[in-house]
Amino acid sequence: MPRIPVITENDELTPAQRRVVDGILGRRGGRIPGPYRLSLHCPEVTEAWHPLGEVLRLKSTFPLRLSELTMIVAARAMDCDYVFNAHAPTAIKAGLAESVVDALVRGDRPKFEQADEEAIYDFCMQLHAQHAVSDAAYARAQKLFGTPGVVELTALFGYYVMVAMTLLAHEMPLQQDARYRLSRKA
Repeated sequence: MPRIPVITENDELTPAQRRVVDGILGRRGGRIPGPYRLSLHCPEVTEAWHPLGEVLRLKSTFPLRLSELTMIVAARAMDCDYVFNAHAPTAIKAGLAESVVDALVRGDRPKFEQADEEAIYDFCMQLHAQHAVSDAAYARAQKLFGTPGVVELTALFGYYVMVAMTLLAHEMPLQQDARYRLSRKA
């Protein structure tokens, strides 16, 4: 049970909420994504948040396999089943090995076959766990993705950590078709 009402496009909305919802629906194919259904209680935040998400998710310079990996690594870092379930199937369809997804579900370090995937994992997990990225992990990511790429990677990871925090804080119910339950390690 969510801590606050989950807003839908059919609810009675304030003029500010309606303006933001209409903008989202016009660009999102007629549905409001989960986190916005919570953040719409503060439409000004959603109005600023949504365009950033569109740029990071829909206009990423990363191939879909890598951008979706970044999203599920953020979900794993935050133990957020909702984000993981929203993005793991797309990551697999885009070419991420199921063994990587399965390891993330267990909370284990995946065995990567792709150097770019390992670089993203190391960069993001170091940033999350240590609040810093080692010189070696940073240099590897920068060599693979360039300076604009490490800036985008940092923003994408941070954005999905913020999404996860929103869903977790307000206790967004898990999707009905959710397949994954992230293990929690002490």
